[in-house]
Amino acid sequence: MATSLQPVNLSRSPRYREVAYAAIKDAILRGQLEPNQPLVEEQLATLLNISRTPVREALAILEHEGLIGARNGRGLYICTVTREQFVEMFVANEAVEPFLVRRAAQHARDEQFAELAATLEQAEASVAAHDVVGFLRASRTFHRLIGVAAGNAALTDLVVRNEERTDMYLLSTGQAVQPTMMEASNREHAAILRALQRRDPEAAARLTIYHAQSLRVRLGELFSEHLD
Repeated sequence: MATSLQPVNLSRSPRYREVAYAAIKDAILRGQLEPNQPLVEEQLATLLNISRTPVREALAILEHEGLIGARNGRGLYICTVTREQFVEMFVANEAVEPFLVRRAAQHARDEQFAELAATLEQAEASVAAHDVVGFLRASRTFHRLIGVAAGNAALTDLVVRNEERTDMYLLSTGQAVQPTMMEASNREHAAILRALQRRDPEAAARLTIYHAQSLRVRLGELFSEHLD
């Protein structure tokens, strides 16, 4: 079991289930918990310095989200994402996000534009620090904030969950995310934000489609057998 989980500060975190959920999920998305490691309630509770009950509840949420699951009916493990699943989730987001970005261009508030700009700064700082995990997290936040600005919680949840699992796959490949690729994604996100700020839904949608198509090119080998 990974030792990177930080003990929960009980005096500042009364909702233990939510804190346990956030800590375990963050470790999963950072690649700090390995797919072949069993997620043992007692060990996780010890690492987090909390009781087993909130850990059990947190694991149930993560299982519902599809990040972890039972293997051979025994124990919980981090789910392995296949290339086929990666492509399916990518295509699903590819279909949904132009709709969300059109609505965001029409309905986003000024403070939401500011949040998106701050997220871009975080992504750029992550690239400068060679922090792939930080870059992926900032990119997920960018897509989530667009969904929030669009005002469609159901589609936003779909996009975010797909982003989380596709990022897990990218991290598992080891060399799939290079600095030049991250820099290109940041430029494309910045262009989308400028279109949103101009309140131009069609330009924002075109740039979102271009971003997805460009990602396909940058991750070409992952799509080589999935061209539609």
